[in-house]
Amino acid sequence: MNPRITTIVVGLIILGLGLFGLVKPLAVLGMIGLSFMNVSDAAGALGEIRATYGGIFTVMGIYTLISAMDPALHRGRLLFIGLLWLGACAGRLFGVYVDGNPGVMWWGAAVFELLVGGTLVLVSQSTPAEPVVVQPTAAPALDRAMRDAETAYEPPPPVAPTV
Repeated sequence: MNPRITTIVVGLIILGLGLFGLVKPLAVLGMIGLSFMNVSDAAGALGEIRATYGGIFTVMGIYTLISAMDPALHRGRLLFIGLLWLGACAGRLFGVYVDGNPGVMWWGAAVFELLVGGTLVLVSQSTPAEPVVVQPTAAPALDRAMRDAETAYEPPPPVAPTV
């Protein structure tokens, strides 16, 4: 499993979901089985879908794609995004426990969240960490001279105020 390619694929999926939520909020509303009570609630409901399923997912997808450029450098970011997806899955499973069986479509959503989150967590943990290269500091003689100058400094004597 190539971490970069895997992260790109997952990032494109997340980005696609986000853009779909931004552009087609009514379709998303129908897909998740929700509707608004009356026409006056439409703008608020569609705005909520655009914000949650559109805006958040779009940014999450962009960050995943940015992380794909160097998965080793962005391990923490990938872990965080993966844990967000696993949190969504856990919330859904808690709903199953509290509310009962949601049906095949929602079990599929739980499996999807588990796969996306698990993949990102796996990539974040399996990507080899890049060794940290420490740049050498200034020459030891210069360091010693700076330290000596700091310890040898004496402030000027106080001057009594004139009245």
